[in-house]
Amino acid sequence: MVQQHLKKFRRISATKDGITRLGLTEWEDKAHAAAVAVFGRSKRVKKIRDLAGNTFLVNGEGKGRYVVMGSHLDTVPNGGWLDGTLGVAAALTAMQRILTKRRNAPVAVAIWADEEGYRFGNGLWGSRAYAGAVSAEELLLRDRDGKMLAEVLAERGLQKKPRRSRETGELRAKFVYKQPIEIAVYGEAHIEQGGRLIEASKRIGLVTQVSGMRRWRLESRGETNHAGTTAMRERRDALVPIAGMVGRLPQLVRGLEMGVITCGAMGVEPGVANVIPDRAWAIVEHRAPSERDQDEIARRLKELVATTGPRAPGVGLEMIPISEMRATNLAEEVTQRLEAVCKKLDAESMRMVSMAAHDAMNVARVAPAGLFFIPSLRGVSHRPDEDSRREDIKLAGEILYRWALAEVESVLSAH
Repeated sequence: MVQQHLKKFRRISATKDGITRLGLTEWEDKAHAAAVAVFGRSKRVKKIRDLAGNTFLVNGEGKGRYVVMGSHLDTVPNGGWLDGTLGVAAALTAMQRILTKRRNAPVAVAIWADEEGYRFGNGLWGSRAYAGAVSAEELLLRDRDGKMLAEVLAERGLQKKPRRSRETGELRAKFVYKQPIEIAVYGEAHIEQGGRLIEASKRIGLVTQVSGMRRWRLESRGETNHAGTTAMRERRDALVPIAGMVGRLPQLVRGLEMGVITCGAMGVEPGVANVIPDRAWAIVEHRAPSERDQDEIARRLKELVATTGPRAPGVGLEMIPISEMRATNLAEEVTQRLEAVCKKLDAESMRMVSMAAHDAMNVARVAPAGLFFIPSLRGVSHRPDEDSRREDIKLAGEILYRWALAEVESVLSAH
């Protein structure tokens, strides 16, 4: 059944090249609706949409503590068909199977909203909301079309519209949230998005820790003028310092074990070939399992911004924090139980740190959480040719099902 669900979700995309289901758009909504339709005729399974846009499929009334499985259905532009979606498809299948054995099972599927964070640059939106890690300032972020996150949430009936302060005239937004269900334990299946499992000839990766991640917006402001008639000495080109800094980013992680840094998004305004830019920006993200290394990368980045400024007279430079997710340890007891399931299935596993962020790291703030990987063919992800072996996809569904069923029995026996 995992394959059937995956095929259904694969058809929901804004593009033919790869899968494009951006978070907090109609395409993510369509995918959530397709997941809800799996239990459309059930009188017991209740759909809950929370104030962040997450969808929960809950067996019963949502009271008490639940064994929850899940992941996300949004993608990056022209992304792959398994990233996040595998975890939802496996969770839906596991819940279907569990309910044939235990009609009253305290089990639920969580479909987290906007995990990728492409539209507003703030990943893991839905699970961070559940964990209480969303700030009011974050609601003022704007997408590439200038639309504010708070406005998008208000249009969806999730939050109130932002308002201007009478005293200062500044826009202000408030985020209201209440957890719709209580999680007793959480499990997530995912593709590795790397090549370590294949290199080690292992079928399952048991994640013990998720690396920390910080995102910044580097922004510069200059002055527009004619590109042909303005002398070089008179220019206030906003792009020049940004471009210079981005080119030097790889130097900032030298000597730091497993430290990585990326600029995956840039913009320039007014964006006309014969006009000198008066505004330019870049989104910079760095990751490392060690918080000490994260602090060091941030220090080096701030130093780069400070030393770049004087070289660009007349251009203002700013380094603005967007989001921070600290390195997170997952629950050892959950990892051990997943490990036991792997042994029963004769599936060779290994423990590992995830350099990619996942919703499980936020759930781990409020409940015991576990996460496991299956291999990604050629170690690729976030692109159209992302794939995994069919037998590994099937294995992911079997592991999640057996683990969740045991957790359900444990919760029931505790009552």
